[in-house]
Amino acid sequence: MSVIEYIILSFALAVPVMVSLRACALKTPIRLTRGLGVSFLLALIHSALLLLGLFLGNRLRLGLPEYDNLFYLGLMLVVGVRMFFPAFSKKERPAFDISRWSVVLSLAVATAINTLLVGLALGFRVPFSDEVWKSAVPLFVVMFLLCYLAVMLGRRKKTLRERRWQLFAVLFLLIFAIKGAFFSN
Repeated sequence: MSVIEYIILSFALAVPVMVSLRACALKTPIRLTRGLGVSFLLALIHSALLLLGLFLGNRLRLGLPEYDNLFYLGLMLVVGVRMFFPAFSKKERPAFDISRWSVVLSLAVATAINTLLVGLALGFRVPFSDEVWKSAVPLFVVMFLLCYLAVMLGRRKKTLRERRWQLFAVLFLLIFAIKGAFFSN
């Protein structure tokens, strides 16, 4: 897989985190220097869980491309559905106190479940040793930048069209999943 595909996947995974973190920063404004640390921690946890999922997916791989592609597509669709339904929810987003590091760590792990599942799905298709840097670095950079943007938007109480952003993220993820399952070489 190419780096461009991983950048698109990174945007798809980072947008829901951006929406959640903006709601948290709106409730509890933090200093921008602390926002750098929060963004770094979120990006680091997400990259680590993507690599963990990639490693586990490689261990669970069956070795039969037809079945491996079905597992890949199934896991990606599960993540797509998990991202799709909150976009249409009328409930207000939960906001947590991100001024405490324990809450930030918990938020990072909770939001990284989708990333873990995507890493698990990717592990059924690509070898771990070839994709470590190509998958982790774009996710880290995109996640860091979008999380920092979320902190800045939350501090300034800027509006964000959450539903539109989340639908674009789901669209990116589903295009990535279908391309990977049906149009891979």
